[in-house]
Amino acid sequence: MKEDMSAHCDHHHEPNVRRASSPRYRKILWAALSINLAMFGIEIGAGFKSGSVSLLADAIDFFGDAANYGVSVVKQAVSELKHTD
Repeated sequence: MKEDMSAHCDHHHEPNVRRASSPRYRKILWAALSINLAMFGIEIGAGFKSGSVSLLADAIDFFGDAANYGVSVVKQAVSELKHTD
């Protein structure tokens, strides 16, 4: 007998708002943002000092990651403001 596989699937598409607005999640986002900004600063400085294009490229990648985390922090703050009204 063939069973319907969807009967065993516990997959939901609704966002978990409670988890995304938890203080722990906020701390993790801020930590990731801080680490990426610090690594950007370290690698951009090392890249210019050594003349290494590879380090400069990696620094730009860290900056892009930091920008992504920054957008997430702002989005979360705006979302929390909307939920408190």
